[in-house]
Amino acid sequence: MPSPGLVARVSRARRSLEKLRKLAAMSWEEYSSDEDAQTLAERHLHIILECILDIAAFIAARTGVARGPTYREVVRSLVESGVIPAEFRQIALSAPGMRNILVHGYAEIRHDLIYRVLRTELDSLAQLLELLRSEAESLDP
Repeated sequence: MPSPGLVARVSRARRSLEKLRKLAAMSWEEYSSDEDAQTLAERHLHIILECILDIAAFIAARTGVARGPTYREVVRSLVESGVIPAEFRQIALSAPGMRNILVHGYAEIRHDLIYRVLRTELDSLAQLLELLRSEAESLDP
């Protein structure tokens, strides 16, 4: 049975994915002129990325494949070891950078890029989340 922490994180990320799907349905004109929508997109994307990276760190620690303390190194280790399949390589390797921009570069976020992620990458993020969730559950006694 998965830990309560894993269940709570994944549940929260799934709710954020649903919120982002609604925001992705907005036209660029609507989205780009609505600061509240942009702020919601930032926050919900941040939640999903944190969840993905937290689970990745758990898997890396539990399997012993992590080579370093940073999320970038953790994800690279999981990609190279095959835990994260090749079809998710690009989105997985970009997750730490996206997360860092949302957390540390918040004053200069390019919403055209956030909007593009909403329109083109949500399914990949959802699939990566579920893949990592499944792997973590298999490692969580």
